[in-house]
Parts: sequence; C-alpha cells; structure tokens
Amino acid sequence: MCYSAEVMSMKLIASVAEPTLEQALALMTSVSEVADGVELRLDALGRHPVEDPTSVLAPLVGATAKPIILTYRPREEGGYAAASLSERLRLWSKVMAWVEQRGEVRARLFYDLEMDLVEAFLHASPLERSGVLPWERVILSHHRYDAAQWEDVLALYERLRAVPARFLKLALFAHDLGDSLLIFRLLERARQEGRELVGIAMGRAGLLTRILGVAYGSAFTYGAAATGRETAPGQIPVSELRALYRIAELGRQTVVAGVIGYPIGHSLSPLVHNTGFRLLGLDFVYVPLEVATLDRFMRDFVRPETRQMPWRLRGLSVTIPHKLAVLNFLDEVGPMVRRVGAANTIVVEGERLVGYNTDVVGGTEPLAERVALEGARVAIVGAGGAARALAYGVRERGARVLLFGRRLERVRELAEAIGAKAGALTELAAHSFDVLIHATPVGMSGYPEQELIPEEALRHRPLVYDLVYNPLETPLLRRAKQMGCPVLSGVEMFLRQAAEQFRLWTGLHPPLDALRERVYTALS
Repeated sequence: MCYSAEVMSMKLIASVAEPTLEQALALMTSVSEVADGVELRLDALGRHPVEDPTSVLAPLVGATAKPIILTYRPREEGGYAAASLSERLRLWSKVMAWVEQRGEVRARLFYDLEMDLVEAFLHASPLERSGVLPWERVILSHHRYDAAQWEDVLALYERLRAVPARFLKLALFAHDLGDSLLIFRLLERARQEGRELVGIAMGRAGLLTRILGVAYGSAFTYGAAATGRETAPGQIPVSELRALYRIAELGRQTVVAGVIGYPIGHSLSPLVHNTGFRLLGLDFVYVPLEVATLDRFMRDFVRPETRQMPWRLRGLSVTIPHKLAVLNFLDEVGPMVRRVGAANTIVVEGERLVGYNTDVVGGTEPLAERVALEGARVAIVGAGGAARALAYGVRERGARVLLFGRRLERVRELAEAIGAKAGALTELAAHSFDVLIHATPVGMSGYPEQELIPEEALRHRPLVYDLVYNPLETPLLRRAKQMGCPVLSGVEMFLRQAAEQFRLWTGLHPPLDALRERVYTALS
C-alpha cells in the first residue's frame, strides 16, 4: 500500500487535550512548527463531541495542515470519557461519516481506536456495521496500567496484530525501568514481522521509550503540546523531544549516555550534555534513567555480557542514592574513587565498566576560587557521595573538616576515613566555622520541604555553599543571604563535574560558557 511522504515522515506527535474548542485550536496552532502531527483528544472536550462531533471537527481540522490523529479515550484506558462501548461506537460512526465525505482532508486524518472497540466492530453482523473501517488510517491501541510480564505483553500484541490496522499501539505503565525492556523487545518483534508498532512505557520509569523508541523501531512517539499539558504519565514536551533530545536524528548507531538516580526528575544533566553534543556535532544522546533497583539495571542495561538493551552505551552519570552502591558493579575504578569510596561516573570501555569521581574536582574548585582553604574550618552537612567528595577535596587543600548529619554512625565512619571530626546535626549550631557546605538533597526541587540547618548555625556568617543546584536559589541560600552570609550555588559544581564527565565519554572538552548560559537560563 502507498502512503504519502508526509504521513510516512511522522515521528513526533503532539497530544492536545483541552476542555474547550478555543483552547484546543490555540494549542494545535502553536505546535504545528514543532510536531510532525497532532493527536486531538476529543474525549477532553466535555460532552460536545458526543452530542454533535461534526460541529467541532471542521475548525479543529483546519487548525493545522499536519496529519491529525482523532482520539476518544475512555476512562478505563486513561482517558477523560465516561462513555460506554455502545456510546463510543455511535460517536465514531458520526465522526467517520463526516471524515470520509471530506476528500480534501481525509488522507491526513487517522483514527485511534481501542482494541475493545475494534473487536466489537469486527464481531458485529454486516447489517450492524456502518461500513468497512479504513484500516490504512486506523491506529489500533491498548493501554495497560497494571504490572505486566513478557508473556502478557506478547499475548496482547498477538491480539493486536490479528487486526489489519496499519498501526498498532501498545502503551504499558512502567513500574520500574526494567519494564521498558518489554517495549523494546516488542518493537524488535514487530520490525521483524513488518508491522508498524507504536510502543510506549508510560511513567517516569518509561522515559527511555519516549526518547529512543523511534530510533529502535516505534512508528512514532507522543509528546506533550506544552509543559503542564501532559496527557499521559511521563510525557515529555514535544519541543524538548525535538530540540533537546533530537529524536528525529537518532538511530541505532547513536551513542548513549545517561544519568541514573531515584528520583531523577530534578536533573538538568540532559540539558547540559545534549547541548554539548549538539554544539560539537556528536551523534550522542543523554537520557534520564529513573533506577529504583540498581542490580537489575546494571545486569539488564549496562554490563556488556548480560545486557538486554541493544544500545551503544558509552557511560553514565550516577546520582542519589547510587554513588556508593554502584561500586559493587564496577570492574575498575580511578584513584579518586578508591580514596573517596564513591563514584559519580561510569565509562564503558569495551567489556569493562570503569568508575570515576568528578565531584571532587568539580565541587572543590569553585570553593577554592572564593576562599583560601588552607587552615579554614569547613563544616559539611551530609554523609553521602557528594559529602564524601567535598570532604576529601577540601581536606586535600589543607582545610580542617567537621562533619555533621542526622545519622551519626555514617558521619563518624566518613570522619574516621578522612581524619575529620564528627558530630550530630543538633550540635552544628554550637560550632563556628568559615565555610558551611550543605550536601544533602533537602531543598532540591521536588524534595519534601524541611528546614535542616538552623539559623543559629549561620550567626558567624560563614560562606554557605549549597550543593543543591535546582532551584537556583535554595531555601538555605535565601536564609543565608538574609543573614548577611556570602553564598555559593551548587550550579558551578554541577557544571564542572559534568564537563569532566563529557571529556571522559567523548575525549572532547565541552563549550562550558555556552552550557553555563543554558543552565542559568533554565533555572531562572
């Protein structure tokens, strides 16, 4: 069957789900230059499409010259419509009757029909059917939110492929990053069978399928029309998919790097590294990977001899809470990792995984530019990977280090390892120091709000260095400024440690000034 070049080039679809006709029109117009097509969610338009769908179709179809996917999603599959199967059948009969009579637009209009709807149509008698479905413009879809095994997914796919729809769509909710593998395996199966499958793992743990899905065989993928206008869990704005992740340019040959952590939503690492790759013309992409179960991830995605993900993985950034635990999975570590006992960077060298720590240099250099560390009294709050890196870094430059934290046992363990003093967090205000380094996630965007460091600890006006970089002005930095303390944002540490990671993966130095401008613009 022959399809138009415009339809064949669809890779990025903007989902538009607005409660009013006017809002839908405005959003469709705004995404026309970014997206290859638009999904129009009729189920979001209240009862208007049910009462008279044709009254809304004419203006909406005229809002863009791009292909349009018409969708009327019921609540049981994650939509807005509280409609029975018979009501949905009646709605689609009206919609199709209108569309199929419009030769000028018919070729670029597609129908997203749920599996139960199509099966009801196929099982109806010829007298009950309104006609033959235009299979070349049908997307047969199914959305599943409960946990699924490969056998379940394969059975669903078999049901889908038994129908002669041009496109098949299966969206699963990913409860863990490992669930994304089900989608990639299914995409390969469909490719071998010559079927056009749209495969998506929904949720934060499924972001990988939204970024790499098209490169690995998905017919197209969906993005939010704008930030805050997501129509499914884990949707990424189409502007980011197009410009930041460059999904239209990615292929199986693209080299992949990423950041692993839990949670991962706060990270600006994709912005920094993908900007660097683009500016230097590298066929690399950097992806966020929300990893709850580290051993499963390292086995199925990372280790060359056991990985099931068929990607060209070059390396990983490692963030909270995996910087210490990841050491158990590495074949070799750099000297700084051995001294610090934490790794924030992995480089895949052939069959070996090599760990590095770029936090020490990245975190210490900005501070040393502000304060003479030789003999300085430096208090560090925290005992995780970042705290370890800064403790070693400032200790090497001659500072006297005091460590504080809520878990005194961990603090004492770190203090003993580097030759520092340790104390409970409640003792912090009783000491005076020249520099206070905050190295916990408290204050990070998306983290539960709480006040960790009391104002009494700032009374001597130390330089306050908050390693949290998102938001740009954390609650701690705001309070420190109000009390007359000099402050240092964690943005510089973030940028410099990222620049060293970039060099380890690519052998090139990134354009640091350009990256700094992008980060400050994003945070402000």
